[in-house]
Amino acid sequence: MVKKRAERSSDLTDSMALLASLSGDLALPLLQIKTTLEVVGSKSNLTAKANEQHIKKMLLASETGLQLVEAYRLALNADNEILPLEPVTVGAVLTEVAHELNDYANQYKTVIEVDVQPRLTPVLAHRPSLIAAMQCLGASLIRAQAGMSEEKKYRLMLGAHRTADNVITTGAFSSMTGLSDKVLRGARALSGRARQPLSALPAGSAGGVLIADILCAAMWQPLRAAAHRNMHGLATAVPVSKQLNLI
Repeated sequence: MVKKRAERSSDLTDSMALLASLSGDLALPLLQIKTTLEVVGSKSNLTAKANEQHIKKMLLASETGLQLVEAYRLALNADNEILPLEPVTVGAVLTEVAHELNDYANQYKTVIEVDVQPRLTPVLAHRPSLIAAMQCLGASLIRAQAGMSEEKKYRLMLGAHRTADNVITTGAFSSMTGLSDKVLRGARALSGRARQPLSALPAGSAGGVLIADILCAAMWQPLRAAAHRNMHGLATAVPVSKQLNLI
């Protein structure tokens, strides 16, 4: 009985942490939509081009919010459902995520690169969860690096490579030293798993990492600090399937 109560308490704590992170992350796109509507409403002489730009901003903000809600839903159910796994090509997933994040990255003067080691074996994964995890992770690092230093341009790399331990390291990487450690510790602090919570992170950036961490842990391993092409970031360790390795 005590164990069950403790488990329920832990689940409630994780859910509350997720809800807190979601509210912070959702506040930004909603505020962007509100601000854009106020600008449009206060100016009656906007050109067609200006109106089109404002509409694009609102569409991007709404898409960002909806993607986050979907990732939140997947994260809430991650521990309660057996995820149906299927063969997935990591490179194809990262390319799709890069395409989805491109407009968002442009807002933060960020160039997204995809770098995947050639001839990587397909892996068994829950494709929607993997896409959602990489989207949340990528968006969080984009926002974090832009909020922690002023640069003319930023880089974010979505990468994957096979290690000597026969696992595929898959994640998002930044050229900013120390950023990934700060963001991961901030995410773990949201769920009470960090000894040194950090408050210096840009609003909402830790929440997306927490969701990505939960989704990756449900499939394989939690996020951890990793390196790829001399860039540092956060990644999950994807085990190589012996059956798929024979294909």
